[in-house]
Amino acid sequence: MFTLDYPGSFPRIVSSLLLIVLFAGPLAAQQPTPPKPSAQTAASNQAPAFDELLATDTYKLYGEVRNVGQLLGNGGAAEIVDPIVKLADPGPQFKSIIAFLKKNSEALAQARLMFAGWAVRTDVPMVFVAIEFPTTEDATKFAPKLETFLPTVLPPVPVNPEESSAPKETKPGASANQTTAAKPNDVGEKPPARPSPGRNGAPKVEERLPFVITHASNLVCISDKPFKFSKLRPKDSRALFRDQNFRTARDQFSTEPIFLFFNVALEDKSKPSPTPVTIQVEEATQETKTSANETEQKEPTSTATPGASPETGNEFKVSEMQTERGVLGPLPSPSPTPTPTKEEQAQRIASNQIGSMLDAIGYGEPNWPEAIGLAIALEGNEYILRAVMIDKPDAKKTPIPFVPQLIGGPAFTAEAASVLPDDTDILISASIDLTKTYEGMRQAAEAKAKAEAESRVAQSRGANVDKVSDELSMRAADLSNNAFSEFEKKAGLKIKDELLPAFGHEIAFAGSMKALNAMGMSVMGMPSMPTPPESGADKTGQPKKPESVMPVLLIEVKDREAARKLMPKIMNGLGIGEANLIAQVEKNGDTETVNYAGIFAYAFVGDFLVVSDAAGVKNVVDAFVNHSTLSSNTVFRNARRWQSARTTGQIYVSPAMMEAAQADIRKRAPTMDADLRDFLLRLNPNAEAITYALSDDGMGTRHELHLPKDYILMTVASISSATKNPPPETNEGIAVAMMSTLAQIENQYKTGPGNGSYASMKQLTDLKMFPQEVWDKYGYNCEVTVNGDQFEAVATPKEYGKTGKRSFFVDKTGVVRGDDHGGAPATVADKPVQQ
Repeated sequence: MFTLDYPGSFPRIVSSLLLIVLFAGPLAAQQPTPPKPSAQTAASNQAPAFDELLATDTYKLYGEVRNVGQLLGNGGAAEIVDPIVKLADPGPQFKSIIAFLKKNSEALAQARLMFAGWAVRTDVPMVFVAIEFPTTEDATKFAPKLETFLPTVLPPVPVNPEESSAPKETKPGASANQTTAAKPNDVGEKPPARPSPGRNGAPKVEERLPFVITHASNLVCISDKPFKFSKLRPKDSRALFRDQNFRTARDQFSTEPIFLFFNVALEDKSKPSPTPVTIQVEEATQETKTSANETEQKEPTSTATPGASPETGNEFKVSEMQTERGVLGPLPSPSPTPTPTKEEQAQRIASNQIGSMLDAIGYGEPNWPEAIGLAIALEGNEYILRAVMIDKPDAKKTPIPFVPQLIGGPAFTAEAASVLPDDTDILISASIDLTKTYEGMRQAAEAKAKAEAESRVAQSRGANVDKVSDELSMRAADLSNNAFSEFEKKAGLKIKDELLPAFGHEIAFAGSMKALNAMGMSVMGMPSMPTPPESGADKTGQPKKPESVMPVLLIEVKDREAARKLMPKIMNGLGIGEANLIAQVEKNGDTETVNYAGIFAYAFVGDFLVVSDAAGVKNVVDAFVNHSTLSSNTVFRNARRWQSARTTGQIYVSPAMMEAAQADIRKRAPTMDADLRDFLLRLNPNAEAITYALSDDGMGTRHELHLPKDYILMTVASISSATKNPPPETNEGIAVAMMSTLAQIENQYKTGPGNGSYASMKQLTDLKMFPQEVWDKYGYNCEVTVNGDQFEAVATPKEYGKTGKRSFFVDKTGVVRGDDHGGAPATVADKPVQQ
C-alpha cells in the first residue's frame, strides 16, 4: 500500500531534507553554478544581528528552525527519523548526519537556524545558512566541529578550469603562493584550492570543498560561496524582518518550531530579462514559421501512389503497413457500438453540459498571492501544517490560486454535517460567493471565445477584407452562444436573476470511500470500484441500507419554494427533461425525493438541496429523519474543535482511512518484514480523523491541516521498509518492465552485433547491454534460452511469496506473459500481463 516507484529514493529524499534544514548551503553548492569556495573560518565581533542579516530583496525563500537541538533530540523530527534509520538502508551519509546531530543536540538545544535560498541577485550565495547561538563562546566551540564534520559528508570536488586559472591576490612583497588572509567582512574573496596527488603518474587535480564556513560573533554561517555581510543586506536597504508581508506571516507563526516564508512577488534579478530587440526577433521568427506553415498547407504535395486516385492516395500505404504487420486481408470491421438507451443519452448530455460550464472556472490568469508563510509543528498526537496566503489589498478572494474564478464567500458555520449520515467518510465544505463566481466564469468564457475568434481571423492572412470583417462580426455575435447561454435557453431562466438568488453560499461534497473510488478518486486501502450492494439484513437483523456509487452534492437553499419551482427548469437546461425521462416522486416526512430514471435524484433536506444517485439521496433523507447525522457523531465534533469561528472551508476525513491502512497491515503481517511489523505493532491502534480548515481573519487566507502522528509514522515506516525490502507487488512490476526491456535489447542485438542471432544473458552482460545485477536487486532470477532465430526468457521469484509471486515469460514477440505458478516458470501459454 505504501510504496514508491523507485524504492531507493525515500532515504535520499529525507537525507536531502535534513541537509536543507541544517546544511542547505552545501547542498545547493552541488548545483551547476560557478562558485569558488573552500572551508575557512573568519573570526569577527562585528557580525550583524540575526534579524538584520538579510535584506528584503535578497532571497525569495526564507526558513527558520527554532531550538534546533530540542527539535531533533526528542519527539518531532526524531520520531520521523527513527523508522528511517531502523527500517531503511539510508547509507553512511544519512547515518553520519543523524549521529552528528544527536551528539551535538545539547550544543544546539537553544540555537536558532536560518536558511535562505533562491537568490535574486548574483552577488550573494545561492543558498545561505546561519546558526545563532546564545553566546559567542558557544559558536566558537561549535564551528570547529562543523568544519571537521562537513567534509566527511560533502567531500572535495574538482576545481573548475576558470577557477584554477584565476589570479590570486597577494600581499606586497609576498610570494605568489601566499594568499591574503580573509578580512572580517570580506570573507574569502579568492579562496585557494588544494592540490590532490595524482595516481600512477597522472597530473595532480586541484580540489576544493563545496562550502564555506564563516564564524562571526555568535553566528556560524554556511554558504556555497564566499560572501560579504554588506552584500546580504546593503547599506540603507530594508531588513527582511521589517517587511510587512514577512511580519504578517511570522507573527502568525511565532511559536511553531519550523517556519518558512516565500516571497512570491519578489522579482528575480539573477536572470537577464529579454531586451526589446530580442523580443522583436523572436516575434519575427515566429511569424515567419507561421507563414511557412500556412503556405505548406495551401500547397498540397503530390505524394499519391501511382495508380491510386487523388481521393484514395493513402490506400497503398495503409496496405503496406498492414502487410508488414502480417495482416494479409482487410482489417476486420469494428464491433458495432451499442445504441445508448434514452437514460444513457440523457446522462451524457447532462455531463457534457455541466462540464462545459465548469470548465470556465479555471479560465484566466492564476491569482497568486504576494507571499506565503508556512509553519510545521507537533502538538499532542498530531502533526500540524499551517499556511497563510498574503494577498494584495484589492485582490479577489480565491481559496485556490490556480482556480482564478472560484471566489470565496463569508465565514460560515458549516451546516452540511447536520444533514449527512453519521457514517460519512469524507466531507468537503466551503463558502462560495456564487454570484461573483458566476460573473467571473461568464466573463472569462466570453474573453476566451473572443481571443480564439481573433486568433482564427488573424490566421486568415491574404483573405478578402470583407470576408474577414464578416467573420469578425459573426464571431462577435457567437460570443453569447456559450455554455451558460445555452443552459439558459434550454431552461427558460436567467442564472443571475432567477437561479442564484434562491441558493446560499455553502457548497458541500461528501461520500464514502467506495463512492469516491467509483469516481476515479483512489483512496488508500480501498478497492478501485465499489462492491455491488448486497440485499438482505445486516448483523442486527435490520434491512441493509442501499449502497451509493456516487458522492453527494449539497447546496445551501435560501428560498426553498423558489428553488423547488426552478428544479424542473434546471433539469431541462441539463437535457434531462428534453429526454422525457419520467421523474418519480417519493415523500418521507418533510422531505421529497425526485428520482430521474435512476440516473440521479435530488431532494430538499433541511436547508440543503441534495443531489446524488437514488441510494445516496435516500441515505441522506433517512439519516435526517432519524436524527443520525454527522453533526451528532462524537469523533466528528471532537476533530473540529480547533477550527476558528471565521472558517470559510473545511475537509473532514473519518478514521476509516487510518482503519483501512491498519487492516492492510494486519492482512500483510504474516509476510511482512519482522522489523517493520514490530515497529507498526507498537503504534497506537486507535484510528483518528484527518481535518483541514480554511479561514480568513483579514490578514490573509489561512490554511491548516491536522494529521494523526501515528498515521504519519505508519506511512514513513512502510515507505522506509519498502526501500530496503520492496513488497512483492513492487518487485513484480519492475520484473515486468525489465522483461519488456530485455525483449527490446535482444532485438537490438540481433540486428547489430548478433548478425541475425539472439544473445544469452551472459553475452548481454558482457557487452553491458543489460545489467545482470538488477535481477538480484529486485528478487528475481532470469534465464535466457537461445535456439536458432528464437529466444525465450523466464523470470521467477528468488523467494516465492516474499520477493514475488508471479513468474514471467517473454520471447521475440515482446509480449510479456505470466501468472502465479507457485515459483515455477511461466510459459508461452500464460496470458499477457495486465499491470
